[in-house]
Amino acid sequence: MFVTILSFIIVLGILIFIHEFGHYITAKLSDIRVEEFALGFGPKLISKKWGETVYSIRIIPLGGFCNMTGEFVPDEDDDSESLEIYNEAKENGRCFHQKPMWKRFAVIFMGPLMNFLLAVVIFFLIFNISGVPVNTSNQPIIGELDPSRPASEAGLLPGDEIVEIGETQVDSWEGMTEIIHNSEIEPLEVTVRRGNENLTYNITPERNEEMGVNIIGIYPKVVRENIGFFSSIQRSVIQTWRVITLTISGFAQMISNRSMEGLGGPVMIASIIGQAARNGLVNVMNWMAIISINLGIINLLPIPALDGGRILFIGIEWVRGKPIDPKKEGFVHLVGFVLLMILMLFIIYNDIVTSFF
Repeated sequence: MFVTILSFIIVLGILIFIHEFGHYITAKLSDIRVEEFALGFGPKLISKKWGETVYSIRIIPLGGFCNMTGEFVPDEDDDSESLEIYNEAKENGRCFHQKPMWKRFAVIFMGPLMNFLLAVVIFFLIFNISGVPVNTSNQPIIGELDPSRPASEAGLLPGDEIVEIGETQVDSWEGMTEIIHNSEIEPLEVTVRRGNENLTYNITPERNEEMGVNIIGIYPKVVRENIGFFSSIQRSVIQTWRVITLTISGFAQMISNRSMEGLGGPVMIASIIGQAARNGLVNVMNWMAIISINLGIINLLPIPALDGGRILFIGIEWVRGKPIDPKKEGFVHLVGFVLLMILMLFIIYNDIVTSFF
């Protein structure tokens, strides 16, 4: 549990920091006043003001924000300090809503873009640390595990050699997968050799409807080879694009089928990262890149309060040829934020019920 929580906080913290830093640095370069750069929501744990910006870490590590002056126009009822900051920034042309459309678009879009670029960097590091796959071994030795599948949940680890399933001896990966694929949905007694000892686990396969077989979520050892610097960059970009297209396809299928299956929140992410941490640093990095891409795509959805919703308003302004009333836009984003929080609570509830009950 400690490893799971620590891994989750570190990974999510990096992803949120990179995303919000994209907004922050672009706003600074665009001469927009940034009032606060925060990781997390809720009450402040740590805060420090440097120059005109407050940098803070808040108690709920499920997001973050970059508060730019003029994103939301203050009311006359707001405190005097907020009104003074806003009026000063407005006089100097440093409010968000005073900047041209292309600068506002750049500030908003840079958050998701940084998540995609982070994925490219992570894949590049993976390819340089472990090389690229060129073949798979037929030995019944586990190379990787799917953190969300039965084998990982039961406690199997990369490097375990499967020697027996039930009373059947195993001598090849092909023979082992045939036994699992044709098994029933009931506990299998799987014996593995780990170091100098044999360990036995009871693992219940689950059905993979797409493949039409039963699986436990294990993958063979991969034969890898090292590649050059520029080839690593090229492959990293290709891998990132591949994950982007697969993720969009998955979202589209979920919407068309009107299904919530596969939709997960913080609890599911924490579980996946925690189990990936047991499988090694490269596995954690791989999932970190995938989650970063998902974060970037979700933020680009045209929903109020998300980056995509803000970009949508900029697009409407471009079509209309005149800006939208900042107060009206701010109200729409506020309503969107409330609805998103309700949705997040529902997803967390669904996570807890799925994981523990």
